[in-house]
Amino acid sequence: MKNVRPPAKTLSLSAEAVVPNGAERPVAFVFGPENGAVSETLVYHAAKEASAKSYAALYVIGFAIQPNARRLVDHCAEVVGIAGTYVQATPDLMMGDLLKNMRSSQIFSVCGLPEVELRRVKTKEKAETPHYQAALLGVDVFDPVTMEVHHRTGDDVPAWLLDTDYNGLCFHVCQAFFPRTAAWDSLKKALKGEYEDEVWEHLAGTISTPFEPGELKQVAVSVIDDRGNELLVVKSLSEAK
Repeated sequence: MKNVRPPAKTLSLSAEAVVPNGAERPVAFVFGPENGAVSETLVYHAAKEASAKSYAALYVIGFAIQPNARRLVDHCAEVVGIAGTYVQATPDLMMGDLLKNMRSSQIFSVCGLPEVELRRVKTKEKAETPHYQAALLGVDVFDPVTMEVHHRTGDDVPAWLLDTDYNGLCFHVCQAFFPRTAAWDSLKKALKGEYEDEVWEHLAGTISTPFEPGELKQVAVSVIDDRGNELLVVKSLSEAK
């Protein structure tokens, strides 16, 4: 990528550049807020302007992104007519020159959405209210150093969190899991107690505890990857199998 500069006479875009991929193609960038998540409105206006100015693609860069905004980025070509890509920025950028700028720093990364499956739970007794479980199947992780995409299974992520009644604004942690960690043995010793193995297996698991549907009938799963990025996916309970 070269010739990175502020675009002329723009309303929503933050920068433009040229991608030397065969024929040189101009692309556009829009940066999210320093404190807060990229909104759907920001993505929509940036995509409309980038499409009108005939940019080849739009890159949306942010520290976090709202679920609706992420869906719009993923379907930007169909909705607005320009390809969109979300790029996750790490909080290290806020530290300025305090950290060394190396290729291995990975301060920008392209992230895939977690693969989550909702399941109806068969209870022993007939209950008026159905119960559900969320299962983390995996997540795709892009390595900017090797330029390769690696698929990690659900039991190979540092942590994942579940909000059983997501309101679209605030993520409330109802259940938390830590599948890949070597700290469990040390934690057991530090607590100096005896605990059932099932408790630890559940905390390191990929399937949630059964829960009743909330008022909004939708859940959110947040996965924390190796670089500390938060990858959020929202599911409606109507998708449960």
